[in-house]
Amino acid sequence: MKSDSKPDVCVVGLGYIGLPTAAIVARAGCQVHGVDVTRSVVDTINRGEIHIEEVDLDGLVQGVVARGLLKASTEVAQADVFIIAVPTPFDANHAPDISYVLAAGEAVAKVLKAGDTVILESTSPVGTTEALRDLIARAARTSSARA
Repeated sequence: MKSDSKPDVCVVGLGYIGLPTAAIVARAGCQVHGVDVTRSVVDTINRGEIHIEEVDLDGLVQGVVARGLLKASTEVAQADVFIIAVPTPFDANHAPDISYVLAAGEAVAKVLKAGDTVILESTSPVGTTEALRDLIARAARTSSARA
């Protein structure tokens, strides 16, 4: 990323945290690629509409989509900055389920390049950041071994 330009940003998870974050980053002039696993969410956002209740978010999303600064899809895209904002629900034993975080990390790892930044925004238990770091490091080693 050049220091005189704004980074391209990929926000993984377009729910109550991810969508407002994506819209605000886009309003700042960054190209934002939003990712969600639910096709209807992606389609709604790409129409400039929202699927959640948040004061004034509808106008913000409509504006940044109309300006071409926010696009959504079901696939992670290359970017300079990745923000992971996926759910961490509790499982049947009331333990946090970090499988969504790890799945997002695997998807990001496939397009990650040297110098990129990964931000874990999801609420997660102690050790999740390290688990994500280790997953990305393993993916990088595997990728460089194939090259």
